Amino acid sequence: MRRTFGEWLAARGLPAPETGKAAQEFERDGVRVRVERSGECGRYLVEEDRGQGLLRTRVAYAERAGGPSGWVVVTVEGDGTTGTGHAPGFVQAYLRTARITDGGTHLPDTAEEVDEDTVHRLVSVLSERRRRVPVAVVSVDPQDPRAARNRADYLAGAVAGAGMVARFADLRAQQRFNEAMGSDLGVFGGGIRTYVAPFDPAGESYPYRHRPMGGVMVRKQGRQALDLAADGIIGETARRALPDDVQRAYRVVSRILVGKATPADLTEAMTPRPAPAGSPGDGLRRWMMAMAPRTAPAEPSPAVEPPVEPEPATAAVPVAEPEPALDRRSPPLPLPLPLSLDVDELARLVAAVVIGELRGELDAALGLAASSGASGGSGNGSGNGEILRQMRTLGAHVEGLRDLVVVRQSGDQLLAEAEDESDRLAGEMDRLHTEHEILQQEYAEAVALARKLQERVRWLEGKLARAGNPAFGLSPDDSVFEPTSLMDALNMAREKLAHVEIGDTDTEAAKLDLTYPTLARVWASKTWDALRALDAFAQARSAGDFSGGFFDWCRSSTTLTIPAGMVAMSESKTVNTNGRYSTRRTFPVPVEVHPSGKVMMEAHIKIRKGGCPAPRIHFHDDSGGLTGKIWIGHVGDHLPNPHTN
Repeated sequence: MRRTFGEWLAARGLPAPETGKAAQEFERDGVRVRVERSGECGRYLVEEDRGQGLLRTRVAYAERAGGPSGWVVVTVEGDGTTGTGHAPGFVQAYLRTARITDGGTHLPDTAEEVDEDTVHRLVSVLSERRRRVPVAVVSVDPQDPRAARNRADYLAGAVAGAGMVARFADLRAQQRFNEAMGSDLGVFGGGIRTYVAPFDPAGESYPYRHRPMGGVMVRKQGRQALDLAADGIIGETARRALPDDVQRAYRVVSRILVGKATPADLTEAMTPRPAPAGSPGDGLRRWMMAMAPRTAPAEPSPAVEPPVEPEPATAAVPVAEPEPALDRRSPPLPLPLPLSLDVDELARLVAAVVIGELRGELDAALGLAASSGASGGSGNGSGNGEILRQMRTLGAHVEGLRDLVVVRQSGDQLLAEAEDESDRLAGEMDRLHTEHEILQQEYAEAVALARKLQERVRWLEGKLARAGNPAFGLSPDDSVFEPTSLMDALNMAREKLAHVEIGDTDTEAAKLDLTYPTLARVWASKTWDALRALDAFAQARSAGDFSGGFFDWCRSSTTLTIPAGMVAMSESKTVNTNGRYSTRRTFPVPVEVHPSGKVMMEAHIKIRKGGCPAPRIHFHDDSGGLTGKIWIGHVGDHLPNPHTN
């Protein structure tokens, strides 16, 4: 805070405070500054003449001796008409220095972009019971795709430290958020909604407490509407009382600066105080102890109502949230019964799946075998290689058939036992509707890409013709490989791509081939393009012709690439810090790549950006290492994360 405050003063032509002095005062061009400091606490005062009024900015801060915790309070007030009421310019720079929180929620210095995979994180922030500041969510403006970014950035600067601002990356993220919020708590059409604390989407009785601002108003009034939203956010924060420990320490800071208290008094004021016996917190502890399982059966006891959750003693010290306890008064959940398999029924089910889903591949394999036999065993290596790939693909699909049959039989039994068929059908209709919208978007993207490539081909044809070489394009002996399934693409990659090594992921890929035969062909083409791009990147980087990462390659290279929007080089913090999720993303690699023989593969390629399923390719880049290769750990459906679970 001392550094960013000093840089802010220097940028305005004022002298920066000297670190060795306990008190300093200076004035220039109608701006008066007073700086006081004593040990680990301090106070600043800046007074500015603004038009017909006086703008006064106060900063007080303190660190707890012997510990990392501390606090900063920034107060801005105006006498008369000052023409401003937004966050001072040094606050954003201060928020960039570390992970600053309001006691329970991170306060970023800029607007947070929320995509389809991080909607659950935004919902978690909104529902955080220790959150104190409002959160403004800026929706996508269908009339101007860039407007949301500009509005969110302006709001983030205006309310820095007093609120949070988030914006949606696209309509899919916005739709997913609104589905989680419900019909009365969503935001759309270029509008802005401010979610105050506390917030519970499931139990909100008055939705308009979280103030919406319509897109029409935002577009019509522009900056004036944004200022109104910022004033509401700052006003909501200013009305809140400071946390108890900050209130105690705030008074001690003033006394230390005038020599009437010592740093030990400040440490004592900032130390969390235990809750007294008989407090709501103690009642909560006793209630949870009563809910804990016992080794011996106990006599039935009257129901104990859980007490109201206490406010945390300090917003700077996190309060552990208890795990949800089972209600001991309700009957135990029944254990799933083992499936009784009817051999005849299982045989008929297997036959139906083979006929319905593998008939085309069996025909193709038999046709290739017949054509190979008719050629008299000429020993054509290309034909034998194609037959071998088809056989490998078929073998992987048959390996995945058992899992598919068991899953389908379990699903049939569950559906037969469903009590409310109409609810299931309604949910299925909603899912199909969402799938239809995603497919329409994918089709539109494919058409746009095809037209762009068509224009590119025409341009290249013209260039070749003008160069006196009208014989353009592929020769009759060349052919373009078009994979028919994910397994087909993987088998070809194992044969042709020297800088890509694919691990044991055949079962996951085969499941997608078998379950979604229509979509698998489209996913296979994208997978093949992605693997070729990885191979070209690894070849260039291992040879020293390229120094960046794969994301940089896709943004800058003119050779084999895929859209950079498909590439994510890292996972969310939740996935990285949760062993259940990070373990699923850890795959075997040679000891030359990592001494442990395994590595967590955060980097992934989104074969399908949204929907369910959403295939992913997880890889590890060792193109600049000893092997000079890309190591593929997973090609299959989206791996588990907090949202998929």
